[in-house]
Amino acid sequence: MEKKIWLNLTIYDFRKLFGASVIIFLMLILTAKKVDIPTTMIQVDYLKEEQKEKNTEHPSPTIELISSPLDRLCNGQETFCKKVIYTGGVNFDDKMRYTSEYLSIIGFIEKHLMKGTPVSVALKSYIINGEPGKRRGGATAERIRINLASLGAPEEYWGVSSHEFGHVVDLGALRGLSKYKDQNYTEFGKVKFSVDDSSLEYYRLSWDSESIRKETSEEKDFCSRYGMTNPFEDFAECHNLYLNNRQLFKTMTNESWILRQKYLFLANLFDNQVIQEGKSPLLYAGWRPWDTTVLY
Repeated sequence: MEKKIWLNLTIYDFRKLFGASVIIFLMLILTAKKVDIPTTMIQVDYLKEEQKEKNTEHPSPTIELISSPLDRLCNGQETFCKKVIYTGGVNFDDKMRYTSEYLSIIGFIEKHLMKGTPVSVALKSYIINGEPGKRRGGATAERIRINLASLGAPEEYWGVSSHEFGHVVDLGALRGLSKYKDQNYTEFGKVKFSVDDSSLEYYRLSWDSESIRKETSEEKDFCSRYGMTNPFEDFAECHNLYLNNRQLFKTMTNESWILRQKYLFLANLFDNQVIQEGKSPLLYAGWRPWDTTVLY
């Protein structure tokens, strides 16, 4: 017999009563009419949400960061532009013109140079000087200097710059890895060329050493008469001719097997790409300009 706990209800009766109460309560909730509860269209406080986004998002650069034409010219090319140094009172128009030409040349070399250290790494500084200098330009393995006031015409800048970049490619980018050094060629008197330096292959086409041309060398084997000065100017002159006057270079190779090999060396170095084909003609058979920088 079950024990009665309250009002003659047994534990069993109490459980049934509790269960029924729960069921009735749930039914009331499920069947309640929601029309009695007012609703609102405003479910999200978008003003607060926007404020949260403003506090957490990373803002895009404002126009003040790229305010000048020179800044806009260098936008996306900061690696190249930070190498440029202006000296000697270069005016704004010259900065724009010559920096733009510099960017075109170094951009091409950076993209198409197939061997050696990238030119963006080899070149440390590019000086655009507004005052006269001893020469129109000069270069080492890691530095170029252009003296604007010494140019015969503004159009010469492109060729002079391409020529000087030839020295950086030759001396700075194309470096061997061997610890053994070649004794026949130096950088300003210092023995630095490894025996596996790619430039040596080019030099040996016309040179026994940096000061001695091969006995069999002829003027037609060079891109210019200035290129006959030494193997480094030989390289830089043909470098400029290949990049900017390939058609003339091709025509010259018909007269010289040696010059043909120099052309092929540069064509392979730059993946057979050039900046421009050029329009300068071969004036007569065997003709060579004094220097290639004035061919424009």
